[in-house]
Amino acid sequence: MILSKAEYQYYCQQDAKNGTFKINTKEWLFNDIWRYLRALRYAEYLHNTKHTGLWQPLKLWAKYRYRRLGKKLGFSIEMNTFGPGLCLPHYGNIVVSHHAKIGANCKVHVGVNIGADYIESSSAPHLGDNCYIAPGAKLFGAITLGNHVKIGANAVVNKSFPGDHITLVGVPARKLDKSDP
Repeated sequence: MILSKAEYQYYCQQDAKNGTFKINTKEWLFNDIWRYLRALRYAEYLHNTKHTGLWQPLKLWAKYRYRRLGKKLGFSIEMNTFGPGLCLPHYGNIVVSHHAKIGANCKVHVGVNIGADYIESSSAPHLGDNCYIAPGAKLFGAITLGNHVKIGANAVVNKSFPGDHITLVGVPARKLDKSDP
């Protein structure tokens, strides 16, 4: 959660570094994904730090801008769900519940859905740092995943896997053993 201008700048730098964006004028103006990430982080910064009425017009504009870019790119990512270093390599449909909490340096591909439980709508996934979520993966419910977790393409994760350095594949997801071919 961004609580200061220094943290806002840090989040933007980590997003650029993890997304392998070059920090130059061309990327700054024309890379739509990086524009979206910057707009998301700015909206988070304003939402979390500026609470007086004078900031309301700027907060509304920032939220409108990040949501407009999100619709253009197919992203429905709520504020304050991802830590620093978010990487979105491609345009496409990505949906993340506002109750989800994902750690630093997460890479999310196209077609991913990180959603709440269908009975308890406030129960959403909590992921650790350095996670990789492959295209088409679905994560839902009150689940917890550790650090350095890789989720395979089209996997459906509906239960917790608390360990670190694991790979999840299949429907429903299971740990991939080192002995599996």
